[in-house]
Amino acid sequence: MAAATPLKPKREDTMPRSSTIRYTCECGTEFTSPIYQTVNVTLEPHLLYQLLAGLLNIAICPNCGRKTAAALPFVYHDMTRGLFAYVHPEADADEELRERLLERLRAIYDEAVAESERILDQRQRASSASATPQPRLRHHTPGGELAARLEPDTPPMQVIFGVENLIALVDSLLEPDERLGRAALSARGTEPVARERILTLARALAERLDLQIETEGVGQDFTIWLYGPRSRVSLLNQ
Repeated sequence: MAAATPLKPKREDTMPRSSTIRYTCECGTEFTSPIYQTVNVTLEPHLLYQLLAGLLNIAICPNCGRKTAAALPFVYHDMTRGLFAYVHPEADADEELRERLLERLRAIYDEAVAESERILDQRQRASSASATPQPRLRHHTPGGELAARLEPDTPPMQVIFGVENLIALVDSLLEPDERLGRAALSARGTEPVARERILTLARALAERLDLQIETEGVGQDFTIWLYGPRSRVSLLNQ
C-alpha cells in the first residue's frame, strides 16, 4: 500500500494532534486515514488501547483489509502515569541516526526551556507581591532522558526507538485490569446481511461498554474484534 501526499490541514499547528493522509492500496482502493503526531492518552484514553492493540497510526484498507504502518515519529504523553516520550518508529535505527535525532531534540528542548524561563520570569516579576510560590524550572539528564521541565506537572522526556518498545513499557505500567483485553464476534461463513447484523450488535456493545471495534478480513473470513481494558471486556462474558 502506497501513501500519497498528506492532505492539507485545516489549520497550522507547531505540533499538530493529527494529520489526514490519503492512501492508495494495492487493490486499487483510495482512502484516507488519520495519523497522530501527538498522543495524549489521558485526554484521549481510547488511543492507549489502539496502541496496545497495534492499531495506532495503522491505515486499514476498507476494501481488502490490508494494513500499513505510517512510519512517522510521534510524541506520547500519559499524564496519569508520568510517561512523556518522543517515539521514533525504527527500533533498529543506527547510532548515527540516534545521535542526530538526540541533538535535534536537545536543541528543541533548549529553545523550549529558554522560552519557559522567559515566561516564568515575567510571571514572577508580575506577581512579586504574591505569596503564592511560582513553579521552578529544573534541568537534569539522567540516563537516556532529555529533561527540561516545569515542576511538578511535566515529567522528563524519554526517547524511545520502536513502537513495540513503547508498547512493552506502557503495558508494564498498567494494572492487570487496565491491560488490553480482546473478544471476537465471529462472522465467518455468514452472508453479508448476517454480517451486517453482527456488526451492528458489536457497535452497540462497544458503545455500551466503552470499547473499540476492529474488523479483520473480508467476505467469508470476516471477524469483528472488541477491545479495550480487560475489566470491561470481561463484562461480555457475564
